[in-house]
Amino acid sequence: MRGVIEGFYGAPWSHEARLHAIEFLARRGMNAYVYAPKGDPRHRSRWREPYDAADAERFRALAEACAARDTRFGFAVSPGLDIDYQDAADRAVLLGKLVPLLDAGVAWFVLALDDIPLRPGLGPDQAALTTWLLTELANRVDGVRLSVVPTEYVGTRPSEYLSELAKSLPDDVDVMWTGPTVCSPRITAAGARAWQDAIGGHATILWDNYPVNDTIMAKELHLGAYRGRDADLSDVVEGVLCNPMVQPRASLVALATAAAFLRDPNSYDETSAWEEAIAAVGGVYTSHLRALAFACMDGPLRAPESTELRRRVDALGSGLPDEELTEALAGVKGFLDALLLAGDERFLGSGDPLADEVAPWAVQARKEAEAGLAALSLWRQVRRREGPDAERALNQAFAVLFLWEAARAGDRVVCGPRFAVHPAVVQLPDGRPALDVELAVREDANAVDRLCRDALAAYAAWCAEAGGA
Repeated sequence: MRGVIEGFYGAPWSHEARLHAIEFLARRGMNAYVYAPKGDPRHRSRWREPYDAADAERFRALAEACAARDTRFGFAVSPGLDIDYQDAADRAVLLGKLVPLLDAGVAWFVLALDDIPLRPGLGPDQAALTTWLLTELANRVDGVRLSVVPTEYVGTRPSEYLSELAKSLPDDVDVMWTGPTVCSPRITAAGARAWQDAIGGHATILWDNYPVNDTIMAKELHLGAYRGRDADLSDVVEGVLCNPMVQPRASLVALATAAAFLRDPNSYDETSAWEEAIAAVGGVYTSHLRALAFACMDGPLRAPESTELRRRVDALGSGLPDEELTEALAGVKGFLDALLLAGDERFLGSGDPLADEVAPWAVQARKEAEAGLAALSLWRQVRRREGPDAERALNQAFAVLFLWEAARAGDRVVCGPRFAVHPAVVQLPDGRPALDVELAVREDANAVDRLCRDALAAYAAWCAEAGGA
């Protein structure tokens, strides 16, 4: 099983966006979709409220669209904030919420008990509720399936909570897991086996938090390819469900690469899969999307220092000989010239849903490109063979300052983060939760900042030499 779980915080996707994603991904081998948006109050914060007839018809349409494409449709409910696990009235409300969905053709349910406080006895209470709910659903429809998202869903070690939950959980209930952390840069088959041992051998579904960009990651747009997963991971887990971004069209870039990997992990070529995804999602605006995506490739799966622009900029400051420096400057200029295209008004004003989604990042991309190009102009002026023109160099230095300030005033991550935070919850050796601070915080990793600093430093060095002369 390979697919998508719409499980982020923030505004849920529209019905039309879901249908589009289901069709787009089914053509690429994805065969599962789970409705679980935490921004739907009746999914989580007001889970006791039933869906109305119009909502029921939309769920029926989603189930039918999935069935027509050999895709499994799942519905998740997240009552953990305030449910009384043993209370008969709460149990009746929960069942009453799900029975109409059975009638709408839903045969897979996810009991999402994530992101709530831990307490003693929580595992047995959740296992008892799960056992009761599975029995009630199975008495109504043959072949119904139930999955659980546990309160502890990261790591590879056992804990008191996981052990108690697993001990009483029905054998045919699978358990979701996000890997060693919430947004895991690397997920191995060995880690998945360790998790299965920690949950008593229950089948595992990987809830893969990529390319999700909710909550503290909302400033980021994750347009890089799927990576960092063992090719034999699918031999261990029951399935992989990718949690997408709040932006449905833009999410399809990473999701299409995930589909390529999951379809044939051993033959997966990250670069070609990414290029194909950019073309499929971008359509007539492929060049615009490609330019923006190159500047938004970093995220939970890829450090900003490893991106192409950052590598090129770093090379400029490494003391290259004049000929190599000239070539390196031209390479960075080509990248930044292309990045200007991402903020092109014809793209932003096109009314295309993709353009509307990525507009804040496209506008920021133009600001970053303008600041970077100003820095390159200053650098070239300072490195002129016949020596810089002092007046022009002064004007160019001011241009760097003004355009760099404008870029730094933006609130979207493009060309690497100035300051970004990821939800890097991990396990301590004894199984207790902790925050991996090094993994959680990324700062001073913007390539344009580096470029502007280096150009201004080169100008300052020339001024010092000129003054000394």
